[in-house]
Amino acid sequence: MDVRDHETDRLLPVLDPPPGGLTRLRARIRQDRRRRARAWGLATAVTGIAALLLAVLVSIPASTEIRALPGLESDLLAIQLGLVDPPLEPVSVRPDLRDEFAVRRIPTTDARVVFYLVGARSGDPAPPPAGGEL
Repeated sequence: MDVRDHETDRLLPVLDPPPGGLTRLRARIRQDRRRRARAWGLATAVTGIAALLLAVLVSIPASTEIRALPGLESDLLAIQLGLVDPPLEPVSVRPDLRDEFAVRRIPTTDARVVFYLVGARSGDPAPPPAGGEL
């Protein structure tokens, strides 16, 4: 008994492939597999390079990173424990850096406003400002 409907055959007839068509189809499938393999290899390489680049960029410290001064925590702890007197001024220069940096408090008319002039020596000593020492 024939299961195929004659109406279906008329709408969707069974066609034979063109001469050499099956061979060309198989060759095309093999060629597409090679192309896909190359594309996957390229995608894998690009992904690996991007991951490596991201890892390198993440491991580089930011230039704007704020680092605590060495010994700052121990100085604060020593002040809290009463081992060291607190500084007389809110801003001061450590004794080992006084050859390179200077701080001068500038008087203001408002006692709530505190202004400091901070100077750093850049190689050659600069003449002191008029009106006093740093």
